[in-house]
Amino acid sequence: MSVLDDEALSLRWLAAQIAPVRGWITGAAISGVLATAAYAAFAAVLAQLIGRWSRGDLSASGWLLAFALPAALIARSVLHATKEWSAARASVTMRLRVRDELLDAFAALGPLRSSAGSDGALASVSIDQVGAMDGYVSRYRPQQLIVLVVPLLIAALVFPSSWLAALILLGCGPLIPMFMVLVGRQAAAASTQQAGALAHLGGQFLDLVRGLPTLRLLGRVDDGAARLDAGAQDYRHRSMQVLRIAFLSSAVLELFASIAIAMVALYLGLALLGRFDLGHYGLPMTLDKALFILLLAPEFFAPLRQLGSDYHARAQALAAASAIRDVLERVPKRESPVTTSASAHSNARTVPAFIDFDDVTLQHTDGRVALDGVSFRIERGERVLLRGASGAGKSSVIALLAGFATPTAGRILVDGHDLSQRDLNVWWSGLAWLEQRPEWFAASVRDNVLIGLDRDDRVRLWMALERAGLADDVRALPLQADTPLGQSGGGWSGGQLQRIALARALARDASLWLLDEPLAHLDRETADALRNSLDEGSRGRSMLIASHDDADRDWVDRVLTLDAGRLVQVRA
Repeated sequence: MSVLDDEALSLRWLAAQIAPVRGWITGAAISGVLATAAYAAFAAVLAQLIGRWSRGDLSASGWLLAFALPAALIARSVLHATKEWSAARASVTMRLRVRDELLDAFAALGPLRSSAGSDGALASVSIDQVGAMDGYVSRYRPQQLIVLVVPLLIAALVFPSSWLAALILLGCGPLIPMFMVLVGRQAAAASTQQAGALAHLGGQFLDLVRGLPTLRLLGRVDDGAARLDAGAQDYRHRSMQVLRIAFLSSAVLELFASIAIAMVALYLGLALLGRFDLGHYGLPMTLDKALFILLLAPEFFAPLRQLGSDYHARAQALAAASAIRDVLERVPKRESPVTTSASAHSNARTVPAFIDFDDVTLQHTDGRVALDGVSFRIERGERVLLRGASGAGKSSVIALLAGFATPTAGRILVDGHDLSQRDLNVWWSGLAWLEQRPEWFAASVRDNVLIGLDRDDRVRLWMALERAGLADDVRALPLQADTPLGQSGGGWSGGQLQRIALARALARDASLWLLDEPLAHLDRETADALRNSLDEGSRGRSMLIASHDDADRDWVDRVLTLDAGRLVQVRA
């Protein structure tokens, strides 16, 4: 995809996100136009007062007119505040919605979210890149509307006094947007590179924090810090490039605006001296008319300069939109789920009579084929083992059955009904998921086990811990089940952490168990103990296991062998 095509898609995506808050943006623009009108009223009154004073005919009524000056300034301030408030409201509303959509996407991707980037990079997308759209929504978009009205309004106010001054303003005005676009192209490319560098730096930092204990054991902490420093220097360099372009853009815009205002001032000065009798309808140029035009000239260019200054916000928003779109496009597209009821939630815990993979093909967004025409059935209560080398497609099968991906071709049928038409929340309520590296949360053991369930259900909690063989370990803790676990599971052995994951699955009373290398990287004694716990805790439930361990063959009913995405062997 070319850069221009990606920019067009990002602009359409931004337009779709802005549509629900368009009213707030329009309100901000209207307030900005009215603020300019209030300033024009202030300029007209001030010019009249100075003109009358210079002629010596400032009467009592003229002094009464002076009371309009503070009123106009107060009105302008109120309208500016209204503009800022409306724009901020639009930005906050839109960014909250986009961030919610991203979090839903992370949940829908599940363990496949690594295909969209590291956790640090995804955190950068959901925080930094979403935040980068603030300037585009709160400043650039309202300013676009203001620019369409304010210069024409100022020109219309100047035209009755001097058509030549109005033509000078209208002639110089388009130069600012033209140079804004020329410089903005470079700003867009620089902002995209800066966004990529920030996402990479976030991933590096998170990986370093997670792997710090291992790096200390290997004596490679300095190497990790050096790589992080190199990433930080790259991000600093790219940030300075963006700032350099932004300052260059502002300088160019200020230069052209200053030249245009100087041309207007020169013309007015010559006209007042009688040296240039052209452009004011053959009538003498008076001080009040000249002062009125001169006060309005900067206001003519003010919205154009502001739009130019905010143009880099557009570039940042386009870069952020591209990164956000890349994540959202990885979410599997599903058909509208069938209407569910309370009975459907209870049926989710009923073990399916059969699950069919019907000629299923899965192709990644980069063109790689993960599965190619895979067909098999899982009967009620059957335990099926998936074998195959790394990259054979085992995790893809489990991800499809978990609903984290949808088949490119073929169907997955649960009791004869297409899985893609099921409500994911209902389907997930009947699943138990175990993997070799389960995720932990900075919360208590109770919250990690009963996630998504009633945290006050002590019976369910201790029954799950007992069946997972972890009850005695938890009772020995100072706060028992309320002891904080920590996000990385610090202080707990690998076997204990896997038992907590097992307890989490047991607490759900799931109908279908999905296990992705749950006993990998554990010593043989711990793995055998956990295998026995899994054997006892999952009896009567359907189970799909992806594993390299030959010991897992002894407690399953069938073994399926995958090779390069194809099912090559089925053995009982």
